[in-house]
Amino acid sequence: MKTATRKDIIDLGFSQYYADKIFKECKRLLVKKGYTFYRNSKIKRIPISILEEVLHISWEE
Repeated sequence: MKTATRKDIIDLGFSQYYADKIFKECKRLLVKKGYTFYRNSKIKRIPISILEEVLHISWEE
């Protein structure tokens, strides 16, 4: 599973503020889908699939 960090979101062109908001929204959706370990604030990586879902983009390397 490929993952992303806040830095990866910033590299897409978002500011630090919006990268943090997007990251928190992704983690909230993951918890809602049943992945409760994403409640942990120490988790610093999220699956790219949820990021694609939130931003409506396709992640290309």
